[in-house]
Amino acid sequence: MTTFQIKLLAAVLMVCDHIGAVIFPKILILRFLGRLSFPLFAWLIGQGEKHTNNFNLYLLRLVILGLISQPIYYLTFHSSALNILATLAFGLLAIRVNKVIGSNLFTLIFAALAQLANAEYGAYGVFVIILLSEMNINRITWWLKWISLNLLTFWLPGFFFHQFLAGLTPLILSLWNSQQGRKGKWFYPFYPVHLALILVLQLLIL
Repeated sequence: MTTFQIKLLAAVLMVCDHIGAVIFPKILILRFLGRLSFPLFAWLIGQGEKHTNNFNLYLLRLVILGLISQPIYYLTFHSSALNILATLAFGLLAIRVNKVIGSNLFTLIFAALAQLANAEYGAYGVFVIILLSEMNINRITWWLKWISLNLLTFWLPGFFFHQFLAGLTPLILSLWNSQQGRKGKWFYPFYPVHLALILVLQLLIL
């Protein structure tokens, strides 16, 4: 799989998850499939940090799209949480600052900030981003961290019981062929656009 194909898969799984949450809450398979979406986005953020030519612009784009998406997110899910782009921004900052100082200390700081800011997935989301940015499926220690983190969701408040399915994501990422593939400039703007479409559909059904 190319990076573009992984982006496409992440977007499709996200749409499945959100349609399941808003339109068809009783069709649980949509939510199960959706558990694989956020870790794919998290991995893509790590790839973006590695390959961007302008980190500040990359971060600013995430923040601006997050701000644009927030009212649509609130109306769609009736949630006061910050949308997923905020979580991705916290994780992106954690990756870069950790590299600059040569320590993972800031993982804890940005995880705490994501939790305090009530960003979607909170501290768990930042840890997922950090772990996937360091992914090495050939190392047992990495798998122990990854599996432990996802098993914790059974006990963490605010998570559905099926969140542990996110732990399967590295099996998808192992298919990556290290090729970029086609450009996907639509990728992040797709987030507010698809939320708006789901909101319209929700209003039409009601």
